[in-house]
Formats: sequence, C-alpha cells, structure tokens
Amino acid sequence: MSDEYANARAATRYATDYILRWVEIANEVHGSDLLYALVFTTLWAGNCSHIRGGVYSDVDDVPPDHERRPLTVRQVADSLGLPYETVRRRFVEMLEKGMAQRVGREGFIVPQSALSRPEMVQGLKRSHQSLTRFLKELKSIGIEAA
Repeated sequence: MSDEYANARAATRYATDYILRWVEIANEVHGSDLLYALVFTTLWAGNCSHIRGGVYSDVDDVPPDHERRPLTVRQVADSLGLPYETVRRRFVEMLEKGMAQRVGREGFIVPQSALSRPEMVQGLKRSHQSLTRFLKELKSIGIEAA
C-alpha cells in the first residue's frame, strides 16, 4: 500500500466522528433542524469566507456586519445543491428569528447580534473543542495540517 493512503481508514473514522459531533452541536443550537443548521452555516461561512488569518479569531471577536459579504438565496441553494424554495423557506425562518438580515438588494448576512447570542457562543466553544480533538486524533496517526 502506498504512503499516500497510510492510516486512511483511521483518518476517515476520526473525520466521521468529527462530522457527527458537528451535527449533534448544530441540532442542539438550532432545535434539531439539520437543514436549517446547514443553510445557516452556509450563509455565515459565505459571509465571512474572505476573512483570513488571525483577524476576528477570538470567541468574543465577532466580525462586524459591514465586514460581511451578503449572499443570495440562490447562492446558498446552489452551494448546498438544494432546491431554491427549500432554502428560501429557511431564510424566512432565519429572518423571523433575527438570525439573518437582508442587506438591500445584495442579499443576506448573519448579523453580529445573532452570532453573539449565548447559545451560539456556547455552540462555537463546543465546536472548537471538537475540532481540537479531531486535529489531535489526526496527529496521533501521523497526519498534520500543512
């Protein structure tokens, strides 16, 4: 077997465990609606995808709304490979809950106020713990982030 696939099954088990922990956390934060959690996560991740490095990296250092790039319902739907109408309904729900905000005709953002809610901060902390565990597990089998 080539070195390229050394520990492939172990790495896949660790990755699967990490993904399932994310699902558990997302279900708790978003009321057991995994589709809502995926749409929400895709929106906030897309809003901040241009922010790199150590900028806005601490738990309480949430990027301000003017730093976020709006996304449209179509962009999120296409990104997830979901029907437009399915995603649009989740956007309506996010707007009603104050978890999303329309930015003129440009699209939508997840506002700073939504990401600063206690349940969101707690979810972030748990996600960070889960990610740290995943990275340590990978390192234990000789796989390190490049």
